[in-house]
Order: sequence, then C-alpha cells, then structure tokens
Amino acid sequence: MSANQMGVYAPEKLDVLEAAEGRWKFVFEQLAPGLADANGKPGRNYPCPVHGGRDGFKIFRKTSDTTSGGVCRTCGIKPDGLALVMWVNSWSFHEALQEVGSLMGVKDKHGRTAGDVQRVIPQRAVPKAASKGLSDEWVIATLRTMVQESVALTHPDAEPARLYLRSRGILVWDRPELSRFVRFHPRLTHKGPDGEKTTFPGIIGVLMSPAKQAVTVQRHFLTPKGEKAPIAEPKKMFAIPSDRALPGCAIPTASPGSVIDVCEGLETALAIETATGLPVWPLVNTYLMEMFVPPAGTEEVRIWIDKDRKSAGVNAGVALKKRLWSLGVRARILEPTLDIPHGAKGVDWNDVLLWQGPAGFPGQEVYRHVR
Repeated sequence: MSANQMGVYAPEKLDVLEAAEGRWKFVFEQLAPGLADANGKPGRNYPCPVHGGRDGFKIFRKTSDTTSGGVCRTCGIKPDGLALVMWVNSWSFHEALQEVGSLMGVKDKHGRTAGDVQRVIPQRAVPKAASKGLSDEWVIATLRTMVQESVALTHPDAEPARLYLRSRGILVWDRPELSRFVRFHPRLTHKGPDGEKTTFPGIIGVLMSPAKQAVTVQRHFLTPKGEKAPIAEPKKMFAIPSDRALPGCAIPTASPGSVIDVCEGLETALAIETATGLPVWPLVNTYLMEMFVPPAGTEEVRIWIDKDRKSAGVNAGVALKKRLWSLGVRARILEPTLDIPHGAKGVDWNDVLLWQGPAGFPGQEVYRHVR
C-alpha cells in the first residue's frame, strides 16, 4: 500500500527536500522512472517525459545534486524534485509529499511515518556531491546587475517592449507602479543549447517571495522590432540562489490590497489590466500558481486561469482556490469562455483581449463579489 493510499501522512516540504537532497536519483528510479535518464545527465536535452517530443526537457545542472528541478519548453519550469514527481505522475502536492516523504523515511509533525519505512535506505545514506554549476555569488551579482541596467517600460530605449505589448493589444505599460518589478533590459544574455551566447532586448519580471525578497527574474527575449526572439525558449527564468525558493513567489505589479488578482503569464496579466483596469500579479507558471502565498491581510483572490487542452491551468487554479479557502481567504476562478481553436494548445485572457476586446471579459459584478 502506498503512502498516499494510507492517507495519514503529511510531512513538511522542507523536511522532505532536506531528506531527499543528493538522493533524487533513487527517488526518480522508485517513483518516476521517466526522469532517470535525464537526471543522469543534467543540463542535457531529452524528450519530455509527459508529452514526448525530441529534446524539449532537461534537468537543471546547478541543482541536480541538491533540490533537483527541471524545465520543459512546453510544460514550463518544475523548480524542484517534488514538482517533477508531481508533474510526471499527475499527483497533487500532498500526494508527492506523502510518497517522497515515505520513501525517505521522513516523519510528520506528529512523529508518524507512512507504511513500513524501515525498508527505505537510511537517511543520508547517499553522500552529497560537491556543488556544481554557477556560484551563488555570481547568480546574485548578475541578478542585481540585470535589474540595475534595466529601465521603465516608458523609457525611450524600451520601444521594443512597447512594440511587443502593443502587438498583443496591451496598453498599460505606463502605470508608474508597474515599473518597480516589470522593466525593460536592452541586452539580455541568452545561452543556447550549444553554449553559444547571444544578446537580445527584453522584458524582465522580478519574482518576489512572500517575505518580500527578490528571488530571480523571468526574462522575455525580444527582437529590436518588438517580436519574440527567434530562439527555442523566448521566455526563460534566470538561475535561483540556493538560499531562496520559488514556491509562493509572484511578480507584484501593484501594491497588495484586500483583494488580489493573479494569473499565469505576464502578457495575460497586462491584458486583463488593459481590459478591466485591474492590476494582476503574474505567477509565471502553473506550479507557482498552485503554490502562491498571498500577502498578510488578503481577504479575496481572483484567479484568472488559462484554458488548455491538458487542463493544467484549470487544475492549478482549482488547487490554489482550495488551499486559499482552507486558509480563510475567499477565492474565485475566472476562465475564458472562448473555445480552443483547432490545432491550438489553449487560450488565455490575452487571446480574449485580441479576439473579443474588453467585451469578452466578465462584467463588473464579478469584481465586486467573490463566492
């Protein structure tokens, strides 16, 4: 019987990640064999373990021997090993905690373990490898420099960003508060699969933790003419210092109030604001949507989800809604009514703005009442 089937085990995430540090090879072999090959050669491209393809997935090299994590060009970033196991097995966060925690022999706050955990290898049986990849000092210094070299979207040099946003029907780049965490950079460095470095102008969004600490930046690579850069990953998150964590983060496009609007992507957030006047916090991907932590004093959260064929956006929105209600925060999901066109993976609120204009958005009564 699995830990999840027993239904009595709920360890803390940090305890599970600590126990699994340096042991993700064992975890993946036992719980997610589809990740084993990629985990053996971190940084190398492999077929996505969920939808296939040729080379769209890789395990992060920098954290492969600590918290793990990976990225699929289609499915998005999975910031740690728990997120990878959740994704590959279609498990909830709670299920992943139970299964990995049981495998590692981690006890919950009541001193319980799930099932017969004595069969599991002793904790820390696998020695931690030496840290690989980028140093924290370099990552932090580069993040700081990137933000310092950026300018507001209203700056004359930010014309590529304005051209791109205008092509998406977005017209709200001039709100002063937006420039605190959404900015333009004239020369973002992109490193391709072959290690070749190129530079592009682009938009950066600063991801802030619930403790108001800058964690990393999401980069949107553009051309000087305001088009998406002609690279495999025109949207890419920068490296994360090892003492910081993504879960709970958001790009706060406005100061928090008692009601907060959240969505997945930056363009979606600005499209909703263009149509409704409501500032929206982008959470970057479905995993971070599920893990979002609202600021203290939040009473309501409106969750503007994407509609996609695999229901990833819906599932993340539902998971966030349930968790918020359990915390005493009212929450409501808002989903596009558009049908997904033939051959498309999904639609979002930016598509609604482009195809239907502000008329395609919910009426004002929705913004006043969250049920």
